[in-house]
Amino acid sequence: MSAAAVYRHFDGKEALLSAVCEEGFRTFSSYLLHALAEKTPLARLRVTGDQYLKFALENPHDYRVIFMSSLDEVGVPNDKADLCSGSSFQFLVDRVRECVEARAIAKGDAMAMAATIWAHVHGLASLRLAGHLDAIGNDAAFAVFFRRSVDLLLKGLAP
Repeated sequence: MSAAAVYRHFDGKEALLSAVCEEGFRTFSSYLLHALAEKTPLARLRVTGDQYLKFALENPHDYRVIFMSSLDEVGVPNDKADLCSGSSFQFLVDRVRECVEARAIAKGDAMAMAATIWAHVHGLASLRLAGHLDAIGNDAAFAVFFRRSVDLLLKGLAP
């Protein structure tokens, strides 16, 4: 298959990249949904973070496209980018709200707390993919470090 052949299925580079982003977010969402099987709000929130890391490690190319580049620069229309990324972030906000309602974390602005958690897990996952945290060990050792780090953050949010 030639490089030009792919454009028989898409109207141009922007449409192709938009489809790549949509599929990446669809795959990412399927990872997040595993958290809903957990019994407690705090467990669901923790597993949401675990699944974020798992997605990044198992799908590094998709992760880089959807989380380490500006979707606008990639050519994804703003309305589509907002829909894709917004629903993923809303999933995290919903987990935070559940924890607040269950008094597992302190009352506060759920959006701000979700953004803080996202920044934390995103930073760790991105640093891992960039090779900056390789000294921690293999992916299994890193997952243990990641969980401990997230637990420290969640303890800081405890009531």
